[in-house]
Amino acid sequence: MRKLLVTCLISLLAGVIFAQTTPRSNAVRPGSAKTSLTPNQRGGTTPAQTQARPAQSPDTRSAKPAASPRSGASNNAARTSSQPSTTQSRSTSQSQNNGAATRSQSARPSATLNQNATNSNTTARNINDASKKAPEIKAVNPVRVKWMTLEEALEKSKTDKRKIFVDVYTDWCGWCKRMDSTTFMNPAVVQYLNDNYYPVKFNAEQQKEIVYKDKTYQFKKNGARGYHELAAEWLNNRLSYPTVVFLDENQGVIQPLQGYQDATKMEAVLNYFGTDSHKKTPWESYQKNFTGNGQ
Repeated sequence: MRKLLVTCLISLLAGVIFAQTTPRSNAVRPGSAKTSLTPNQRGGTTPAQTQARPAQSPDTRSAKPAASPRSGASNNAARTSSQPSTTQSRSTSQSQNNGAATRSQSARPSATLNQNATNSNTTARNINDASKKAPEIKAVNPVRVKWMTLEEALEKSKTDKRKIFVDVYTDWCGWCKRMDSTTFMNPAVVQYLNDNYYPVKFNAEQQKEIVYKDKTYQFKKNGARGYHELAAEWLNNRLSYPTVVFLDENQGVIQPLQGYQDATKMEAVLNYFGTDSHKKTPWESYQKNFTGNGQ
């Protein structure tokens, strides 16, 4: 009986001791708050510092010593908890930047529209101005040079004696085209040519036979191109283009004039030969006193 009492007493004492030691073992058991500490926390870092650590930058975290396997879970949790705040701050800054960009862009369209409106108004004025000026240009120079062939000019000279003005050109001559678009578009030049000459266009490389003053002239092959014999005779074998040739009422050559001639000089030369001033007045004196407008 005494042994049974002793056994029960020992059992009760063991139960009390076990009940008192269980909470203390939980405080140090793996998986408790101690395992959530980083390597720095073992050296005395407080929980408050652990909670404040996620606000540190990624560069600060990378400078820490490598964590042990036991602290890996806590470090991952710390990194995970720090990312939302960083992402949130970036999103906030981006939204602020986007808002500023949106406000700046919203201010641009009005300025662009004003500029476009100004440009459109300017363009409209330019178009209106151009439409107003077009009739004036047409009214100032309504006629063109009445070019004809040499055969037509010779035929007309039989009944109405006039001097013949010959523009000797080629298809590849750039200055010939320049004279066509400038000099031969001048109103004074056009008017004087039509009223006092038979104006002739003569291609110096044409291959057609031409009978001129009872003589037949043909095309002569010369290298890659060639020339017409009549052009060579008018130009004294100096094949330079453009060249204008003045023929008298009997188709005799008065003078060839080589090179590009502007409208001012051409008007003076037309009057010089047209009024027979070349027979009595030196060119220098005539040109000096020439006033234009059909003197």
